[in-house]
Amino acid sequence: MEKLAEVSEPEVRIDFVLGSKCRANVRLRSLSGTSPVAFKVQTSSPHKFLVNPPSGLIEPLSYATFQVILKPQSQLPQTFPRSPSDRFLIKTALAPELSPNSPESTHPESINSWFDNRDSTHDVKLKVAFVGPFLLRHAVTNGDLDAVRNIIKRQRSILPELTTREAESLVRVAAELENSEDMVRLLVEAGLRANARARSGDVSEAAWVSKGWTGLHVAAAFDRTGEISSLVMESEEQKPLDCRDKEGRTPLHLAVSNGYERCARVLVGAGADVNARSKDGRTALYRASAAGDRRMVEMLIEFGADPTIGSIDRGRSALDVARDKGHVSRHKLVTTCHKLLKHSTLCPLCHITILPFHFFFKKERRFGCSL
Repeated sequence: MEKLAEVSEPEVRIDFVLGSKCRANVRLRSLSGTSPVAFKVQTSSPHKFLVNPPSGLIEPLSYATFQVILKPQSQLPQTFPRSPSDRFLIKTALAPELSPNSPESTHPESINSWFDNRDSTHDVKLKVAFVGPFLLRHAVTNGDLDAVRNIIKRQRSILPELTTREAESLVRVAAELENSEDMVRLLVEAGLRANARARSGDVSEAAWVSKGWTGLHVAAAFDRTGEISSLVMESEEQKPLDCRDKEGRTPLHLAVSNGYERCARVLVGAGADVNARSKDGRTALYRASAAGDRRMVEMLIEFGADPTIGSIDRGRSALDVARDKGHVSRHKLVTTCHKLLKHSTLCPLCHITILPFHFFFKKERRFGCSL
């Protein structure tokens, strides 16, 4: 049967708030150019939802709007944003004998009776998604990256529309998570940065104190190049550039881990230790190599980063992890090594000059020195 109407979105997106009525409008457009289209809305969860109006008539090539109302809920949705159990079905049919201007024709009972006598209808299916700041905060609190990502995907304006206080509160929650770097990066990239303008020097905030962050750490974590430049200029000694958090990470580590090349360039240009290691032994170059961030890797090498420094857990170097993760082939690895000729170093064991080819041949067991 020919399609008679279409909805503006394939999902009903409900801004969920616990214990409150929640509403969402659905716009239905007629595709018929000659006859009115009758519609009737049904739901798989009548105990949860109301529809107003539940039925109606749409004039040719015109629109109709109905409202989906979620009754106050005492519990969070079992899954969100997408609800697998909640659905809507919009039945439509051509209704040339009904008049949109007649109160009798448009009364819900009249349309319901009219549909009861129809042999066939064209059905439009609607899914349900629960979104909104309430569920976003709940997902952030639980460290649920997938839920946060899917809420933002469906409601792209949610972060830019937060008040400054709401945004900064969300940042504090995210900063306390075990996966804080991933969560903060996701929020910032989705638009939180414009609102979350917490002063990077205000490290009295419990979230930053618990992580051992200084103002420079906060600025590096949030890609605030201007603030980093100001903090660097205000500092009279080099020491603050390499200050450590509780995991032994410097501001450069945070900037590199998040892919903020400009911030990282400002830090190393000001004298930050490009080979500083966190408690797990990883350098900034190791982190950039693991992420496959070629531009960051090239910048760090330009400033003298040593690709032979290994991590504590397995002793793998930046070149090792780049190859093992598939970010660089053998050919590219050798090419990269050629570029490192000017950064050759002295082997601490046998005191011969280690050229970049040795980094490659070491793994192939064709280099005798045990580094």
